[in-house]
Amino acid sequence: MNSNTITDEFIQNVCAKIRKNKIVRMNLPVWGRVHIDRQLPFLCLYRLPVKRGDIGTEKLVLSEASYIIADESLTDNGLSKLIEAISKTISEECGAFLLIEIWSMFLPEEENGLSLENQREVFTIVSKKRGLLTPEIEAMKNRFLRIKIDKFSASVGIKYTTAIAPPEMQPIINTKSLSGTSRYMLGLAVKPIYQDQEGRQLYPFELSKLQECVSKALKKTFFTFVKKHTTAVVTDYRELGRTGVTKEVYKIDDAMAKIEDSFDFLLQVSPVNSKGAWKEFQASEFKKRPVFYYRPRPFDPSLVKRELFNIPIEEIEDPVLSEIFLQKRDEIDRKLTMLNDRETANFLYGSMQVYGGVEDDLLETAIKLLKMISNIKPDKKPKEMVDAVEFARAAKKEIAYYKKICPTVDAKVEIRDDIASGAMVSGGNFLIYRGSSFPKDRIEPLIHHEIGTHILTYFNGLSQPFKQLHTGLRGYDEMQEGIAVLSEYLCGGLTLNRIKILAARVVAVHAMIGGATFVETFHLLKDEYGLLPKSAFTVTTRVYRGGGLTKDAVYLRGFLHIFDYLKDGGKLDLLFVGKIAASHIPLIQELLLRKILIEPPLSPRYLEDKEALKRLQMIRNGHSILDIIRKEMV
Repeated sequence: MNSNTITDEFIQNVCAKIRKNKIVRMNLPVWGRVHIDRQLPFLCLYRLPVKRGDIGTEKLVLSEASYIIADESLTDNGLSKLIEAISKTISEECGAFLLIEIWSMFLPEEENGLSLENQREVFTIVSKKRGLLTPEIEAMKNRFLRIKIDKFSASVGIKYTTAIAPPEMQPIINTKSLSGTSRYMLGLAVKPIYQDQEGRQLYPFELSKLQECVSKALKKTFFTFVKKHTTAVVTDYRELGRTGVTKEVYKIDDAMAKIEDSFDFLLQVSPVNSKGAWKEFQASEFKKRPVFYYRPRPFDPSLVKRELFNIPIEEIEDPVLSEIFLQKRDEIDRKLTMLNDRETANFLYGSMQVYGGVEDDLLETAIKLLKMISNIKPDKKPKEMVDAVEFARAAKKEIAYYKKICPTVDAKVEIRDDIASGAMVSGGNFLIYRGSSFPKDRIEPLIHHEIGTHILTYFNGLSQPFKQLHTGLRGYDEMQEGIAVLSEYLCGGLTLNRIKILAARVVAVHAMIGGATFVETFHLLKDEYGLLPKSAFTVTTRVYRGGGLTKDAVYLRGFLHIFDYLKDGGKLDLLFVGKIAASHIPLIQELLLRKILIEPPLSPRYLEDKEALKRLQMIRNGHSILDIIRKEMV
C-alpha cells in the first residue's frame, strides 16, 4: 500500500459507514481528515495548496458536520475517487448531494494591508451556470452581505464556470459528469484577511470572526438545499450542525472543570468573622471599619493559571463549543487574578471586569425603588422567626422532592459558622450560617431561590455532557440571581424589604466604585435610605468583601433583565438547562437543536402553582417591577 494514496479499501470503508449512518472520522494520507457526522446531503471540501502557504483556511470547514480536508497532492491519488464515491452514496441515501469546495483567494500585493472597505470582493461564489442552485446561491450571498468585519460590510461576487476549483488546482470533480444527476457543486473563494501576504502568519482574531460567519452562511445554504432537493424534515438551519463531539472536547471540559472545582471563589473572598466584626463595629459606634479575616488560599493562583492555559482549547473544531470554553477560560483567569489580589485595590478592578459595575439606568431604578419603599408604611407586626436548624429541615425536604424526580440530586445541607451570608449554595450544597434567623414567611421564597434555582441548575448542568454547565458558563451569575429573585416573586414571597435590600446593594456598589469608604457607605444606607443598622452592615460587608466585590449589583440587574426577556417572549425553560448567561441562550438553543445537549430533568416546583403562572403572565404582559410594587405590595 502506498502511504501517499487513498486506497480502494479506505473508500469502501467510508461508504459502508455512511450507508449504516455511522460517524466517519478517519485520517487521510499525507495530511487531512474525513469527518461525516451522519447521513447528510452535503459535504465541504478544502485542499491544502502544495505551492503556497495557506495557514488557517482549513478551519473554515472544520465546524461543519460533513467535511474533508486534504493535501492537494492527493487529488489524483484517490481524493477525486473518494469524493465521487461519497457523492454517489449520499445521493442514493438522501436523494441529493451538494459539494462546496472552499479556498482562499490570492491576495494581490496592492491590497495587502488595506482595510476591508478598500479591498475588492471578500467572497466569490462559484457556480457551473446561471439558474442552477439559484436559491442556495442567494441564501449564501445574503448571509455574507450581513457580515461586518472591522465595521465594514463584506462584498460578494458570483462567478460562473464549468471548472469549479482553486485557480492553481485541477477540479476535484468534472462538473459535466454531474449533469442530469441529483449531485451538485459550488465553490467559495474567500479573501484571506486572516493571514499575511505569504499565507504563513495567522491573524487568529480575524479568522475567528470569519469562521463563525462562514459557518452560518454554509448552514443556511445547506438548509435551503435540503428543503428543496430532499425529503428530510428540517425546521431550523442549526439542526444541520454537528451532533457528535470529539474526545478532545471532553478532555478539555474535564480539565477546565477540575481547575474550577479546585477552589471556591466566593468562600475565598468571604470573611470568616462576620459576627465578631459586627460586634466590633457596634463598639466603635459605627465610626471605624472592623477588621475582616479570610480563609488561607490553599493554592498558588499563578501555578493554577499555568495549568489553565496549557489546556488546548484551540483543538476544538466546533466554533460554538470553542467560544464557550474560551469565554470560561477568560473568566477563570480573571477570578484567579482577583484571588491573588484579595484585600488590595486591584481586587475591585478585577471584580468590575468579571461582574461589571453599575449602569446609570440600574442606579436610577434602584434609587426609585428605595424612595418608593420608604414612602410605604412598614408592617410593624412582629414576625415569627425560624432558626438555622428549622430552615435546614425545610431545605432537606425540598431537596428530597427533587431527588425523587432525579436520583442524582445528592445535595447536602450544612449549618456552618464560617460564611458571611445567612444562606448560600456552594458546590451544589446548601450552606446556612449558624447564627442566622429568618422570618418564617421568607423560608419558602428562600428555598425556591437557593434550591429551586441554584441547586436545580447545578444538577441540571450535571446531567449535560459538559461540566461547564454545572460549574457555570462565563457571566452566569446575573442570569442565575435574576431567576432566583424571580422565583421569590412568582411564589408570592418577594417582600418590600427584600426589594429594598436588592436596591441597596446596587447603591452600595455604586458608592464603593465611586471611592466611598466602608463607613461612609454604611451611613449612606442607614441614614439616607432607612436600612436598619444590622441590614446596612450586612449589605456593606458583602459589597466590600475581598477588597470590593461588585457581584451584588447583579441581583437587581439580573431580575430586571429577566423581566425584559420574558416580555419579549423568551422561554423560561431554556434558563434551567444549566448555569448560563443571557448571551448564551442562542448557543444553548443551537446545541439543543443539534442534540448535543439534552432537555433538563428538573423544573422548578413553583412552576406547578397556578398563582405563580398568573404572576408570570403579568410579566409577559409588560408589568415592571415598579408596577408590581404599586399593585401588589402597597
